[in-house]
Amino acid sequence: MDGYFKDIARVLLFAAGAATLPLIAAFAGLQPPWPPAVEYVSAVFILIAALVMWEWARGARRAVRRRFILAGLALTVIGIGAYLPLYSQFVEPIPGSKIRVVRGTQCTPRAQLVYPADCPELPRDALRDAEWEANVLWTRSSIMQVQLILVAAWLAFIAGLIAFVGAVIAGRPVTGKKAHVANLAQDP
Repeated sequence: MDGYFKDIARVLLFAAGAATLPLIAAFAGLQPPWPPAVEYVSAVFILIAALVMWEWARGARRAVRRRFILAGLALTVIGIGAYLPLYSQFVEPIPGSKIRVVRGTQCTPRAQLVYPADCPELPRDALRDAEWEANVLWTRSSIMQVQLILVAAWLAFIAGLIAFVGAVIAGRPVTGKKAHVANLAQDP
């Protein structure tokens, strides 16, 4: 039982270290602008993902852990590969401010009248003229869809990263005779 608590402490220590990733991204301004506390939501998600990965991968055979590693790597690459272009296309920083605005994909009737040839790819000046209020230019539902897609891509990146690193760490042998015997019996 004592070893179990030591393992949990090690996983929680790993998760706490990994949970700093979204906080660092928040300082760099790379996290999604919505929801407002997404770095804290991400940190909780990392903690949960680390515990799930530890539970699934700690007793798994080497071949299964390698599949977790490859799946985590693929999810990381897909998540960040989707997130960065989406962020670049749909997130607009307000000059001189840390606030960022999420663009939508469908113009409001008013924006269609003012910018008929440009909808939904409105110029930056349109946002400035609308006093950085995206819902004046794009429908609320289209803005919400973009926000959800950004968060989904972000969380896919985070989950993949935790699955990847968690499976690697879960496969590392623990020190001691009992652990060595257990690891020998576990791997083919």
